[in-house]
Amino acid sequence: MGFYGESPAEIAFRESGPFYHLYTKALETDVFFESDEERKIAVNYLAIAISVSNCKLLAYAIMTNHFHFILEGRKEDVMDFFARFSAMMDNYFCYHGKGTIMRQAAPGLTAINNLTQLRTEIAYVLRNPFVVMPEVNVFAYPWTSGFLYFNPLLECKGVSASTLSVRALRKITKSRIITEIDPTICISDGVAQAWSFVEFRRVEQFYDNARQFIFSIVRNVESQVETSIRYGEVPVLCDEELIPKIYQLCRDRFRADSLSSLDSRSKKQLAVIVKNTYHSSNKQIARLVKLPIADVNSLFPLAAPYK
Repeated sequence: MGFYGESPAEIAFRESGPFYHLYTKALETDVFFESDEERKIAVNYLAIAISVSNCKLLAYAIMTNHFHFILEGRKEDVMDFFARFSAMMDNYFCYHGKGTIMRQAAPGLTAINNLTQLRTEIAYVLRNPFVVMPEVNVFAYPWTSGFLYFNPLLECKGVSASTLSVRALRKITKSRIITEIDPTICISDGVAQAWSFVEFRRVEQFYDNARQFIFSIVRNVESQVETSIRYGEVPVLCDEELIPKIYQLCRDRFRADSLSSLDSRSKKQLAVIVKNTYHSSNKQIARLVKLPIADVNSLFPLAAPYK
């Protein structure tokens, strides 16, 4: 029996857990994924890693240069999950010419202590791409789990991994080592279907209704950068994430429709705003703001490469 006045969502939280937000900091000068085909591999490895780990995946976001996961389980099991996922991604990247890039993805871990925090962390993860890419629909983006929850049109389609041949499994995983996938995972178009490995129905228990879930995602979006800093993440964005921000700054701060219409002085002012707001590297700023690297290094000498 629940405590007096507890809602079903509060009871569900109290009787569950522990919960963690596991994340990696954004790579400053490189990216993990350059195509949707590579993101598909990440989804497949995610499905495999969670299926053999003793914890539950509640939400995720696969970004170009970092990862976010909301997980339920013991801390050691959560870290075991990431170790498995990271090892598979590392093997893939090494084989495909990206060296040891995955080893730069040291995980950070935030313990979730109450229902409000759980909802906040889920919202943070699901709207990560929505905040930095204006074309993204937070409830339809394929590289997060946001489309799963309270979705009456969700299509639970696909074939069981257990029905696939070894050759088909090797094609899906891009590996000659991984030849077995948990039979509960369903595959469609070569990709593990999120509904078959994310505990999305469990997440729905932590909200009173669909409206509460949707409001938690879409409100206070502009505070995302500040939230990143408060959670101990430096919000370094990759090029595709930063470009829309720069053009928005051009319009808002300089009343300009494009970078080409800014003079050198304005571009330097823009560079300072980008550095202070998004902690971008000197090379990234020079590349995207269209300034000579020497000018950017003179603006931020402490961040310039040592000679």
